[in-house]
Amino acid sequence: MFEYLKAFQPELSEQFAQQLRSSTFSQVNLFGGPRYSMRLSFALETARVLCCQKTAEDGCCCDSCRRFETLSTTDVVLISQRDHRSMIETSLKTFERLYNDFSKQNLIRMIRRLLLQYHPALLEGSQSQSTTNASLAAGLLNELLFDMSLQKEWNAKEAKKWCAELSKALKTLYGALKKNTTITIGQVRSLEQWMNKTSVQNTKRIVILEAIEQTNASARNSLLKMLEEPAEDTYFFLLSEQPSRIMSTILSRVRRYTFAPLSKEALTRYLAPFYLKDVEYEDLETFYLSQGGLDLEKNRQMADSLCNALLEKQYMQSSELYTILEDVDAMHSYEFFLRQVLKSLSDALQMGRLSFKSAQSYAMMINSAYSQSLQFNQNGKLLLEALYYRMMEEV
Repeated sequence: MFEYLKAFQPELSEQFAQQLRSSTFSQVNLFGGPRYSMRLSFALETARVLCCQKTAEDGCCCDSCRRFETLSTTDVVLISQRDHRSMIETSLKTFERLYNDFSKQNLIRMIRRLLLQYHPALLEGSQSQSTTNASLAAGLLNELLFDMSLQKEWNAKEAKKWCAELSKALKTLYGALKKNTTITIGQVRSLEQWMNKTSVQNTKRIVILEAIEQTNASARNSLLKMLEEPAEDTYFFLLSEQPSRIMSTILSRVRRYTFAPLSKEALTRYLAPFYLKDVEYEDLETFYLSQGGLDLEKNRQMADSLCNALLEKQYMQSSELYTILEDVDAMHSYEFFLRQVLKSLSDALQMGRLSFKSAQSYAMMINSAYSQSLQFNQNGKLLLEALYYRMMEEV
């Protein structure tokens, strides 16, 4: 078990394997660390091992492990704040270019990660048209992925056709339901009902929650009750980039693991199957964002333009601001753009162009605005425009 993941987090791989073999693995776990440090991959592999009907070794062909191979399992619920689009777009392009076993399997799993967020347990009880549309779109994608998993031989023409069909179905799903980026009180109640149901096959239940530190008080309190006394055969994986922000009562009930950023050697090993020739990337985020179609340099330039307006204390032309808002919205790059703004402000502080007090004030405004946008599903374009004018008023 964990043979593939050993190349990326060797110590954690050994630790997890030992605990699972000795049946000492905790039911409530916190995976802390930066994004792209393989936290979700480890959670899913651990879930496979826990649900395995045989020895849980790599290559196991039991019914459960075969479902986990394509993430077609119904034993896992994922509530995530991450935008899966860049990883899915990268996987689509890779399959269209290579159309081999690796690229096919990678594409299926990447899309199924997204579909885990549309688990029936989270959609039950909602009668809205958007929920119905999302459920239908997710069902169509699942059917396409199932058919794709059965096909063994591929050529360039077939790969291109399948990618077009998947892209069309994905577009429908993206527009059908605006997912909550943090767990809601309603989802907590739905999870509780799902976990208390008796499974026909007596399987384990796996709940993966991301960014729990951003949940509201009512959801946190209800979730805390589940974490205090988890149901039998239920396992929680809390994924966080900022574990220190999680309330202490939750931290006291979890077993914590720290994921380090991938080393250069691990990054090279990860990217090898993509056959990128001489192209190099400084990290996985840069790889997925750029391969997924995001113009990183353009976002950096737009962030610099906004920062220059702050530093020069002069409002941008309406047309320039409008172009930035439109471009960021079209690329779905709000988070990356705001992080670039923070980086530009940090550079200005180091060069003496900005006072520490002003830099701190801007950073607090940006972080607060982005956190609120996640919590309340705010329109990104309106968020960015309002943030810009608040920052200019601060000037």
